Amino acid sequence: MAKHKWQRIEGPSSIFCITPAGAAGWLIGSEQGVWSVGESCAILSESLRPAAITAVAASPSFPAQPYVIVGAADGLARSTDRGETWFTPSMPQRSHISQIALSPDFAEDGTGFAATLEDGVLVTTNHGQSWHTWNFGLLDLEVLTLAVSHHFTQDETVIAGTGTGIFRSTNGGRAWRELTIGEEAAPLSGLCFSQNTLVAASETAGLFYSKDFGDTWHKRSAFRSGQISALGASADGSLLAVATPTVVAVSRDAGVTWTRTEGKTPPGIVSIAPLDDGAILVGTQEEGLWKYEG
Repeated sequence: MAKHKWQRIEGPSSIFCITPAGAAGWLIGSEQGVWSVGESCAILSESLRPAAITAVAASPSFPAQPYVIVGAADGLARSTDRGETWFTPSMPQRSHISQIALSPDFAEDGTGFAATLEDGVLVTTNHGQSWHTWNFGLLDLEVLTLAVSHHFTQDETVIAGTGTGIFRSTNGGRAWRELTIGEEAAPLSGLCFSQNTLVAASETAGLFYSKDFGDTWHKRSAFRSGQISALGASADGSLLAVATPTVVAVSRDAGVTWTRTEGKTPPGIVSIAPLDDGAILVGTQEEGLWKYEG
């Protein structure tokens, strides 16, 4: 029987974010710019000013619609040709970007959201050409993580996790309402939708689940407490992955049951993504990119 193991992929040493890029594989944001990950790892951003990329998002139709949007400590950059050339979009201010999340129908509606560490949520409705702030009701402008509903075209729902709690918009980010999740949950380290379940990861208090877009929350037996280093879901939400300082696991039923990886967990995980074939990608702080074959 083949032994499950972790393998390091040659590339940057610190990987802050991982996002799906359709048939092209995956894109990662690192201290050395934007890279594509397929059979190997290759830089995408040679023409982009050298910067640590803290957020990256590709059009859900990538590479057919070749848009990529990235964020750093001083704002956003946009490419419309798969990363060959980059442009600085119009923004209200140079914000520190922590995450970028796009509408599942981005190709048609051009809608995307950028979480910032001091200016709330930035919104685009023209495929990233220009961005503006819509923070009415968002009581905490330190936004750490975002999740966009898989049915955004119908429900316009976006969830924002901040340093002090969690907020929801049901009108595409124009107005926000604070949700009750419990003080112990903040700050949040991740948010995602998996099979119509909203999953929230706490930096100190485990995983929280909601079946009603955040109105009520509950916990399950696994990962009830402690630090959650990274949380991620596959593009369609069918697979969910979680990392703690010592454990990496994947779930196929929105967190009801988990399968833990075997072997020594890579140290310093800060980003994670389950792949369609059941493999897992993790990005670490200073220890590179790793893949687990499940």
